[in-house]
Amino acid sequence: MMHTAKTGERRPVVVNLISETVGGSQGHGVHTAFLQTQRALEQAGVEVRVNCGPGCDIVHIETMGLVSLWMFMRTRERAVITAHVVPESMVGSFLWAPLWKYFAELYMHVVYSLADEVLAVSPAVVEGLTRIGLRAPIRLVPNAIDTARFKCEPDWRGRVREKLGIAPDAFVVVCAGQVQPRKGVRQFVQAARAMPEVTFVWAGGMPFKLLTAHYSEMRRIVATAPSNCLFVGDLPYEEMPSYYAAADCLFFPSLQETFGLAIIEAAAAGLPLVLRDLPNYRALFGGAYLAGDEATFVELLGSLRDDPDLRALYAERALEMSADFDTVRHGQLLLDAYEGVLARAEADRGTMARRIRPDRQYAFSARTGRR
Repeated sequence: MMHTAKTGERRPVVVNLISETVGGSQGHGVHTAFLQTQRALEQAGVEVRVNCGPGCDIVHIETMGLVSLWMFMRTRERAVITAHVVPESMVGSFLWAPLWKYFAELYMHVVYSLADEVLAVSPAVVEGLTRIGLRAPIRLVPNAIDTARFKCEPDWRGRVREKLGIAPDAFVVVCAGQVQPRKGVRQFVQAARAMPEVTFVWAGGMPFKLLTAHYSEMRRIVATAPSNCLFVGDLPYEEMPSYYAAADCLFFPSLQETFGLAIIEAAAAGLPLVLRDLPNYRALFGGAYLAGDEATFVELLGSLRDDPDLRALYAERALEMSADFDTVRHGQLLLDAYEGVLARAEADRGTMARRIRPDRQYAFSARTGRR
């Protein structure tokens, strides 16, 4: 909350939340992160304006395309940017990424350095941004979800299974993400071929169409997947909780991740997790999942299928872990970040960001309302 200058009355912090996914491509994690950031701020009592003009207390940028950059350069308010990816995230995601990854790194370095603070969603992003010599302050603010949304309703499991033609007693493995090489689509289908008695469901499509890495191959993999491997395409975010409820575990074989929102979504739904053994996951999720690779994925999935006690143990661990990534806590972390930026506003006026971008002659404190 803030005080108004004349009356001293308290009013909500006003944040301009900028995202190019509004009215654009939405079948990916960055749009989900935008929705959850909006939810977290509203829960924290913040007045959220989306892609608006001047007049806010702080600007929070969720995407870093050219439209966001244009809005960013025009704003006079203090600004933070959420960094979801590192340059390596482009490889295996977009067409010809190895050829232009250097330019993506340069773009990130220049643009992120103009922010008053960069909010990194994971330790891997902190390390990646530090490695490219970012000049702006970096703060770790992990992604979050409204965990209550993923609590299973009694009819969800049966309704989704009936819709997909899955038997009530089938063991169902789910994954959610874009259909692209980096997400481990090949490995997901390989596991399905090795376990014909298990049903595999992939929720997600190719929102970037021809710009997707190995687009033709990805289409072929989907078209020739075995009958026990279902690709259900992009789903509205509101439907995802019911699809997790229809499954028995999450199998997320992604080769590179800076976070993995599907992981905490499935965890909040009470699913045991089988993930690739990536260092970033240990820093984020501790021992709440079963870690594997191509040599052990099938064995781990079989263990969960055959051992109800193991399944219950890792379901409980996942559910407990998900509480650390709830939007209520996330909202407080964001307010702390805003306060840090606003509190040092005057001291930072000589930085490069203030010389290139227009400046306000005063700054608010997110807690005291002082100018």
